[in-house]
Amino acid sequence: MKALIVGAGPGGLSAAINLAGLGLDVTVVEKEAIPGGRMRGLTMGAYSVDTGPSIMQLPQVLEGVFRRAGKRIEDYVTLVRLPENTRLHFWDGSRLDTHWDQAKMKAELARLNPALVPAYEKWFELSKDKYAIAYEKFMAHPADDVGYYNPLRLLPTLRFKPWQTLYSHLDEHFHDDRVSYAFSYPSKYLGLHPTTCSSVFGVIPFLELAFGVWHVMGGFRALATGMKRCAEDLGATFRMSSPVDEVLVEQGEAKGVRLASGEVLKADLVVVNADLPYAAQRLIPERWREGTRLSNASLGKAKYSCSTFMLYLGLDTVYRELPHHLIYLSNAARRTDRAALEDREPDLDDPPFYVVNPTVTDPAGAPKGHSVAYVLVPTPNTGGPHDWKRVEAELTNKVPGWLEKVGMKDVAKHIVEQRAFTAETWRDEFNVFRGAVFNLSHTWLQLGPLRPKVKSPHVKGLYWVGGGTHPGSGLLTIIESANIVGHHVAPLVGRTFTRWPHVPALESLPTSEGMQSRAA
Repeated sequence: MKALIVGAGPGGLSAAINLAGLGLDVTVVEKEAIPGGRMRGLTMGAYSVDTGPSIMQLPQVLEGVFRRAGKRIEDYVTLVRLPENTRLHFWDGSRLDTHWDQAKMKAELARLNPALVPAYEKWFELSKDKYAIAYEKFMAHPADDVGYYNPLRLLPTLRFKPWQTLYSHLDEHFHDDRVSYAFSYPSKYLGLHPTTCSSVFGVIPFLELAFGVWHVMGGFRALATGMKRCAEDLGATFRMSSPVDEVLVEQGEAKGVRLASGEVLKADLVVVNADLPYAAQRLIPERWREGTRLSNASLGKAKYSCSTFMLYLGLDTVYRELPHHLIYLSNAARRTDRAALEDREPDLDDPPFYVVNPTVTDPAGAPKGHSVAYVLVPTPNTGGPHDWKRVEAELTNKVPGWLEKVGMKDVAKHIVEQRAFTAETWRDEFNVFRGAVFNLSHTWLQLGPLRPKVKSPHVKGLYWVGGGTHPGSGLLTIIESANIVGHHVAPLVGRTFTRWPHVPALESLPTSEGMQSRAA
């Protein structure tokens, strides 16, 4: 059986390993010369930086992709667990370092307020139970299986009050906005505000506090290279620099693709890893999408995440005293007015922002004695009218000074190379619909069975992987979407998709030798 995969992002690469491991004849077509999609990275003179994911959660899930295919992940990449997760600086000048080491985490909370320690212990125990149920039921289960809708299956989730907002859930425990917003900030990358996001997503900060945050040595661009090599070792073929013009659908079945060059590649099934709302409208003939969630009208009315302004820096110094991940939560992070909840306007005065300082963990990407850093500032997507040239100019000028707030002193004096991305960059250079880098928002009407499904219900043999489909955006869930493809395809070739769903046991770590826990 022949499979064509459109796009060599993390979802396409995971799908390639899964399907080649099942014995399919796999061809991956990718418009760029290097793999990775948004994970392919950026080179600026002597500096190289990641441009997509910067955090690996639950590496056991990625390890499982390699193992099912009979490969060892340590033969392709090395992952390390960071000594601390993230350092957060708050609007009031206080600071919190989050840790997977529970003794250190409690000590940090006690430094803020001793009453936070018993509150954290209670929340952590509740989250253990929620994780065991929520991960299998919502993240590692096909939304098109009949069993997904079984009320008896969902009944155990009711005690976790999924109708609560994430902010309400956390505030109920901590009564301290610093901790509540620190633990709920990932909701921003779901396209939601903590006060509009379901409490079920409290499992995300728990994953990091229970298992830690991991880094790919060589950067996440090295993960793309390693995954491509693994797929090739399994027999997959890669056609790089080969943009796709159309997915060929004949009598309701996906039969291959036509490249921009005019060449036609035939297949028995097609997996699309390009940005879903972009690819649906550009690659799938409209007649096969009319009346569905992927019609032009439906995608036009759907709700999308924010975008990001990115400033990538090559520096002639190393901030060795700072951790790998840093976040500044300004008071603006607590705004609940409609403009803030809907990301209507870019904050050019005091926005929250996220900083990656990878050189303290990994020397790859910079000459000796130098470092790289990148800064993420949430902004609106291109769905509204904004002067992106002005946004780029103002933020490029202001961000180096703002980095003082997270302990990076005199950054402007050390900049050797820099590059800025805006929502228009994501839209035009990466084919991200509206530049919404976290794809469709995770609202109640765009979750689970109401989110576009991995297996197309309208075109036979067509599958979607990536952040726009179930189970959602983020590297971990993108990998799970590729696992859902494997689950669907395995029976077609008389195989079983083994060891899936897999919910990593609490306090477990990956067993591969190439994954190391880096000492503090």
